[in-house]
Amino acid sequence: MKSKWAALVLAATACVLWSVPAQTAPQPSEVPIDWELEFQFKPLRAMEIHIPGEPSPRLFWYLCYQVTNRTGQDRIFIPDFVLYTQTGQTIRAEQKVPVFVFEQMKKMLNDPFLTDTSGMIGKLLQGEDNAKSGLAIWPDFDPEAGNISIFVGGLSGETVEIPLPKPVRVTKMSAAGETKQVEVDKLVLSKTLQLSYSVPGEAKGRLHAPVNLVEEKWIMR
Repeated sequence: MKSKWAALVLAATACVLWSVPAQTAPQPSEVPIDWELEFQFKPLRAMEIHIPGEPSPRLFWYLCYQVTNRTGQDRIFIPDFVLYTQTGQTIRAEQKVPVFVFEQMKKMLNDPFLTDTSGMIGKLLQGEDNAKSGLAIWPDFDPEAGNISIFVGGLSGETVEIPLPKPVRVTKMSAAGETKQVEVDKLVLSKTLQLSYSVPGEAKGRLHAPVNLVEEKWIMR
């Protein structure tokens, strides 16, 4: 259901942006104009996990990261990790990923401080000593996709509002992690980190093929 509403919002975004000159499309400020969390991440990797009751192991993708609050005051952190493929597939972190997969990865990575995406939601205290380590996980994506992008939301307070041609219903998440459907007549774009990767090789070789970070940039999404 979330992906359905996300698609509606993305469609509305495209409709709005295509109706104005390209040079006026919203862009994040070159210099931060609002709070911004420090985000560090490790290379994107794949791992096979044998889930109990299934005949063969499945491939999952994961991104280890750390977020630190140096903004001068405590912040509510609501991370949002979305993976897009060049073939049009959209996958949110933890979507169709059994809890067992996170627990197994946590053990294999030997990091007891790792938290899944939902567990990262909440107050992020200031300072390096209060930094949190997270693990975003996705099921294997389209084998035809050689290029993917991961969009990381929740890192910045910078936003811009765009009126919609007509109201749409979307799903919003509260600081407590609860979701509800609301009708909106404007689109609020947030400063979002985009990580673009190339995934070379055939699908069967993904477990060992190098995944290259092609570009890292801020966008309004």
